[in-house]
Amino acid sequence: MATARRINEPLALSPLVGLGAVILTGILWGTIGVVTGQLKAAFPGVDGGPSTLSSLVLVVVRLGITAPAAAITARLLLGRGAFRLPGRVLALGLGLGLVQAFFQYAYVEAVTYAGVGIATAIELCLAPVLVATLSAIILRERPDRLIIGAIVFAAVGTIVLATSGAATANAATFQLGIVWSLACMVGYASYIVLVRHLAAGIHPLELVALASAGGFAILTFWSTVVGVKLPELAGKDLLIPGLQFAYLALIATCLAYALFVSGVRATSATTGSLGALAMPPTATLLAALILGQIPTIEVAIGQALLIAAMAVTIIRTAQRTRA
Repeated sequence: MATARRINEPLALSPLVGLGAVILTGILWGTIGVVTGQLKAAFPGVDGGPSTLSSLVLVVVRLGITAPAAAITARLLLGRGAFRLPGRVLALGLGLGLVQAFFQYAYVEAVTYAGVGIATAIELCLAPVLVATLSAIILRERPDRLIIGAIVFAAVGTIVLATSGAATANAATFQLGIVWSLACMVGYASYIVLVRHLAAGIHPLELVALASAGGFAILTFWSTVVGVKLPELAGKDLLIPGLQFAYLALIATCLAYALFVSGVRATSATTGSLGALAMPPTATLLAALILGQIPTIEVAIGQALLIAAMAVTIIRTAQRTRA
């Protein structure tokens, strides 16, 4: 019977293919904001008030589906060797759930108060700056000049997007949305560095299962402490919301995070964070097509800068692969 140790990495990815896995992850993540918006709209508040589906309940349900799905899949793939890991690795994997739960909750709040495009841009586009700093200190991974240039593109694109968003958003909620977006960015950047640190010795699906289980346990406890109420379900057609929750948990979380872990371990933490810049353009495009949030010229320029940052990262990774 195969053991987890023998197939910690299911696919031996080259740095370029690993970057491709991260880019695909970014595209999948780019759908989260729109699906989240639709889910909240399915449980409207009284007289046009806030949705009765709170961000906390939404993330708890999402992680509650992801954890067993990832665990069962890991068990099927790894056999009896699944989760036979050192106690330290198990503890760190569960602890990673705290970081994952925090930034996922912060992202939902950021989308609620600032909109999909701005929340996604700040989370993803400023993250490479923090990731590069943490990676240099903790992982000893120092970016070269081209990667630093990509980080600059990402940072400038974020400034353009945030500035344009501030001019069009509801001032009463936009500032709070920016705060949640920045909090999400810090959590996301920390997650990338920790994943890179934990990459060895654990299968991606094991890591996803442990982190999701840890996050689910923490947020479930917190929801009981603060007394979060569940939305009224009587008389509602739950087929579409159920499918949307399944998509968020199985595709945008379980599959996406497994791809992300595999991709980041094949590249560097900073390169991985730049590859995920596929998320903001995807989120903006879907927000325009589905939610009617049409981007301005300034937003289009900001997104172009993000795409340029990602293109530079792809070129540099390809050069390293050929070297």
